[in-house]
Amino acid sequence: MKNILLIFLLVFTSFCFSQKLNSKVKSIETKVTAKCNANISCSQKHGMTEIPRDYTLTVVYDKENLKFTTYNNPSLKGMNNYRITKKTDKYVVGSNEEGNYAFFDIKKKQLYNIDYFMSRYITAGYGAETSEIKQNVLKMMDILKNGSSQKDVIQHLIKQSEYDF
Repeated sequence: MKNILLIFLLVFTSFCFSQKLNSKVKSIETKVTAKCNANISCSQKHGMTEIPRDYTLTVVYDKENLKFTTYNNPSLKGMNNYRITKKTDKYVVGSNEEGNYAFFDIKKKQLYNIDYFMSRYITAGYGAETSEIKQNVLKMMDILKNGSSQKDVIQHLIKQSEYDF
């Protein structure tokens, strides 16, 4: 009887300690949403495209990841994922496996991304200020067409976000 009780006690304590060691501390996520009314993008081939559509921009970021979606009922699995390369109290910059970049202006709740696909760039912007986003998306494409890199475009967006108008 003592042996059974001892074995039970050992198994129970090892189970309890293994549960505590395997639990991970999750990093704190910040979730930001913005009501939007147009999809704005610019491609090297087709130029500016603005599609009127009511949607909610949802951006979730933590210490390591920047995720966003424009679906009205977002799930974390269906979000676009970027690994954070720089984060301040004003903006978050991320890049993905393909070398594309995303930039999120925290104060203005505007997200911009650059996609390089089939030897062409596509720039896109999401947020509530449609006219400002349209100008920024066009400027992003102009910078890329002039031979600059995606990092140069991100530098331009960083400079804009640091101005407090």
